[in-house]
Amino acid sequence: MRHLILVIALCAMGFVGLSLRADDAKDPKAPADAPKVAKRTGEQIQADLQKAGGELQGILTSPDVLIDPAKRKEAGPKIIPIMKRMSALFDEVISIEPAAAEEIAATKVEFLTMMTVFGDADATAALGKLAKDAGKQQVAAQSAQQLVAFWNDPKDEAAQLKVLDEVQKIAKANPKDESLVGTLMKMSKMGNASKAVAEKAETILTTDLTSEGAQQVAGQIKGEKKMRDGVGKPVELAGTKIDGTAFTTKDWKGKVVFVDFWATWCGPCIAELPRVKKAYIDFHAKGLEILGVSCDSSVDDLKGFLEKNKDMPWPQLFDAKENPKIQWNPLAKEWGINGIPTMFLIDKKGILRSVEARKDFEEMIPKLLEEKAE
Repeated sequence: MRHLILVIALCAMGFVGLSLRADDAKDPKAPADAPKVAKRTGEQIQADLQKAGGELQGILTSPDVLIDPAKRKEAGPKIIPIMKRMSALFDEVISIEPAAAEEIAATKVEFLTMMTVFGDADATAALGKLAKDAGKQQVAAQSAQQLVAFWNDPKDEAAQLKVLDEVQKIAKANPKDESLVGTLMKMSKMGNASKAVAEKAETILTTDLTSEGAQQVAGQIKGEKKMRDGVGKPVELAGTKIDGTAFTTKDWKGKVVFVDFWATWCGPCIAELPRVKKAYIDFHAKGLEILGVSCDSSVDDLKGFLEKNKDMPWPQLFDAKENPKIQWNPLAKEWGINGIPTMFLIDKKGILRSVEARKDFEEMIPKLLEEKAE
């Protein structure tokens, strides 16, 4: 997954958009005789945010920079000044675009959290103040403090479970607060000491939170769990083909089935197609079937691509009703797939053998073909 801080930095840049114009710098409340102080334009602020984001990218080269205590200590003196500079830029944005204040306030809590993780005393104090004040950011600040404690030692399972007990109390008292969704997702994905810790974070999110965001994430977690637990078990993949007819992998009993979750707009997916096509050429006559699961939202894009790629004769699942609505394939959503290409391999007995076949399907396919169907 992309590094958390980088995501935050890029999102922050997005707050400075086309709505920021040079004439936004006028202050209607300023007295007529007040000295004129030229405010910078949105484009100028955006350029500075982009520059700072680039500097962060150069330092945050892996999640370990955030999670590993030793690397965190080393990176802190470099990262904190950049994030403070970005926080000041956010304030400058608000001065010319007051409507962005609430959105930026939420992002600044994220930045305070990260700076606290990296050991900045000022950020720690500011986060503590927000957690005590009865304002809009109170719950976000309280959960942020717990996240800092959670990441204090990523190997201490007992300490992390205690932190989750506190987070659960906050969640039960504030079930509709969206900031808790992000906090618990981070705890379930990054820097947790054990599977038990990750699962407890997921359980709190899915059982104690009732916000719209929590409900959406709950569906994703359910799908991810299905994919995690599905390997080694019988599986049937069913859906609607591009021509509107029904399909199920049950019809391919006795065959080795290679499933490619992909889309025509996905660069990495297209880059993998030569490998997929070669597998079909090499092994189809020996008992391999390929199923494409398109995550396109436009059937015309898919049909146009297939028209130009006649060497992809295998069936493609595309739900004309659901794909455009959810901008994803319902089967991919059911299995918690949030990144493509993702590739499955199913053996002759209908057992799901891999959900990470992308890395080694050329080696796995001939071995599965040699196995007996019964």
